[in-house]
Amino acid sequence: MIDTPSSTADVIEGLLADLHRRYSLLEDGAPADYIPELAKANPSDFGISITTVDGRVYEVGDTRKPFTIQSISKPFAYGLALKLFSGEYLATKVGVEPSGDAFNAISLDQKTGRPRNPMINAGAIATTAQIWNHDPHQAEALMLDFFSELAGRRLSIDQAVFQSERATGHRNRAIGHLLRNFGIIEDDPEESLDLYFKQCSITVTCHDLAVMAATLACQGHNPFTGARPLTPEITVRMLALMATCGTYDFAGQWLYDVGMPAKSGVGGGVLAVVPGRLGLATYSPPLDALGNSVRGIAVCNELSDRLALSLFNQYPQTSSTIRRSYKGSQRQSRRWRAADQSKLLQERRDAVRIVHTQGVLDFAATERLLSELSEIMSDAWILVLDVAHVTELPEESRGLFLNELTSLRRRGVIVLMARGRHLSLPRTLSVAGGEEEMPQFDHLDQALECAEDLLLESTKDEDPDPPFSTEIDQTLGFLGMLQPTHRQTLADLMQSRNFARGEHVVKKGDSGHELFLVREGRFTITVELRGSDGHTYASRLATFEPGMCFGEIAFLSGTPRTANVTADLDGSCWVLERHDFDSLRQWEPDAVTDLLLALSRDLGTKLALTSYQLALMEHL
Repeated sequence: MIDTPSSTADVIEGLLADLHRRYSLLEDGAPADYIPELAKANPSDFGISITTVDGRVYEVGDTRKPFTIQSISKPFAYGLALKLFSGEYLATKVGVEPSGDAFNAISLDQKTGRPRNPMINAGAIATTAQIWNHDPHQAEALMLDFFSELAGRRLSIDQAVFQSERATGHRNRAIGHLLRNFGIIEDDPEESLDLYFKQCSITVTCHDLAVMAATLACQGHNPFTGARPLTPEITVRMLALMATCGTYDFAGQWLYDVGMPAKSGVGGGVLAVVPGRLGLATYSPPLDALGNSVRGIAVCNELSDRLALSLFNQYPQTSSTIRRSYKGSQRQSRRWRAADQSKLLQERRDAVRIVHTQGVLDFAATERLLSELSEIMSDAWILVLDVAHVTELPEESRGLFLNELTSLRRRGVIVLMARGRHLSLPRTLSVAGGEEEMPQFDHLDQALECAEDLLLESTKDEDPDPPFSTEIDQTLGFLGMLQPTHRQTLADLMQSRNFARGEHVVKKGDSGHELFLVREGRFTITVELRGSDGHTYASRLATFEPGMCFGEIAFLSGTPRTANVTADLDGSCWVLERHDFDSLRQWEPDAVTDLLLALSRDLGTKLALTSYQLALMEHL
């Protein structure tokens, strides 16, 4: 087990342990004996392993005991061939139709000589011959590298099994020469037959097979190493063949009973895949009359029933693609605005909609999202679309997604994409015969600020009455409620200090002996946070404009600064130093009382809004 909460692990591994205990008593079948080395397998060997797409492993029994992969190699060899050749070319060498025959049947199309599919021996030999023909000198290394990448560790060939298969593989040799007769194999088949025997003799464990199955469940992405040995397109074709042909003349019954793409091997392994969910593998050498592991088939049957793993027994996806949506009046950026701007924004914020999306935006999810967006934006003209929790936008649904964004823009809706750079979306949309930029932001807060700027820009022709009439009123802002004499007293004490763009006004750890009132420019408070990747980054707490104060908490408490403040633009602040404040307490206590009341009210407003924002974020 890897990185799994103990309660979950106990339940799942308890289930596997129960299956292992009960089916260990099943003694039907016998190890394959037509290859002498396989007949030496211990009939008591038995392992079960499940690997999820996010890298959790549950296993019981002999999951780390090596055995040869045998026919389970066939879908993977076909995947490698699809990487090396076009699908059109490979279709001239091997078909994809179920044969209904045993694994070693000589099943060829009567007209073309093509094997029916790559899962039977004839089709697998034809497939491996193409890999050998691609690079005769490096074919073995190429195949081993590929299989090792799938398993996430270095694999090797069991030379004893290889020699045994080579010495006794007369039927396979006959198939190879028959394929040569029909031109499916274009050279002497002996070299490619050797590669096929080696392919079947690759040594794996039950754990390896579960990782390989999980790689298929992840559309070709190994959940442990991060490698991508297969593309999603090739993976889809492999899984389709495994579903229809993976268990030969048992394939129909397997789909009916178990409902998972799978592949068995006469070495005792069974591999099954629940796409998008998990990989399952079992190992038990005793085989039934069809060449499938008796215990493996029984375990897969019961797991499919008890855990609803069949592809044909999936519940409808009821969770919404939209995590949460709300109006602009329910969420604002961390940029604090002057009183006149705040008033204008408050009257217009509901023209903004914030929508948080989640999950994989496949066709069904994208269709559902777009339908909901159309309704959400019926009475708004700015959409902030947060895609931070979208894990993937498949190529098949990308066009539909972008077409909807374009349609919204043509209706007059401005789309601001938040935290969407990992989706590799285009920077522009085609609107009115031209290209128009689609703004994208690393952080939701940046997108919210842009939405507010757009709202204010839409009111530029309006001329609201200024909230203050004197320079003191404008620069002291929230202190406008003070008595005029007290306000003037404070103004006389404060010193104007200039700051260049990018300059630190306050650094974390500085003493809190100064109170700042913004006179000109814009100033941002940031704190340092450690991300899940271990790196430290700056997170914005607030941005202040003229008439606003900052630094009051440390100033009032006398504690060191806990955040950094930087000038966004060239600007200046009125600064009240502590020794002046202390002097004022002695000779003008009423002015200090007025100041403290103003600071308390201002701080209360900030804390109330911050608390609301935090409560909102808890539900995202």
